[in-house]
Amino acid sequence: MRLTEWPTDVAYLDKEDIHLIATKTHPWQIDQGQKYNLTDKGDWFSLPQPYMQCFHEVELNYIKGGGKYGKGYAKASYTISENDPWFWCHFLGDPVMPGSQGQDGFAQLGGMWAAGSCQVTGRGRALSGAFEYYGQVLPTAKKIIFHLDVKRFLKKKKVVFFDGYMSVDTQENRVYEFGEHKVGFFTREELGIPNGTTSAYYNPEWDKVKSNAESWIEDAKKFYDENK
Repeated sequence: MRLTEWPTDVAYLDKEDIHLIATKTHPWQIDQGQKYNLTDKGDWFSLPQPYMQCFHEVELNYIKGGGKYGKGYAKASYTISENDPWFWCHFLGDPVMPGSQGQDGFAQLGGMWAAGSCQVTGRGRALSGAFEYYGQVLPTAKKIIFHLDVKRFLKKKKVVFFDGYMSVDTQENRVYEFGEHKVGFFTREELGIPNGTTSAYYNPEWDKVKSNAESWIEDAKKFYDENK
């Protein structure tokens, strides 16, 4: 969509929008940062980079009366690829997407709905959530589908409550049922994050990070080459 002003009724995000939000370069984020004087990009709402992402397309609905509870809803989908990182690392010989990945994606979607409302700012954190798993996501799947219904949105407290489900390939094939989830937004001070720039307390050895990732991929490749 590449808009600075989020629509007040329905917002549609594509893969490029997701990428821009994850890298904190989306015009909407920049506009929000300026509007609320958020000079520290750590205080901008964001989404994880591809390794932890669970959707490529998103619909955020804010129309009054929309959704199961009349508070709005969100939909999202992710196109499965055998190259997805979960499959080659979890587990060797038994590739399956972790259930925790799906739950994290559901929390991400709830946070995206609240942040997209332009009524809250801050660092999103999952606070609670109930869930049940009835199935799994294998490399043979084609698509993951999320549906989320907003139950309550406490703007002053910056907390959103929601429930929903995740399906595989078709809307009807539900594999995860999500009970009430809660996501909140906080300041650096509320979370006890050190002052100053992020680099003041986080300095990974990037060459080592890259080397480790390459070695993990090589281990997986070796395993599957030897066990054909």
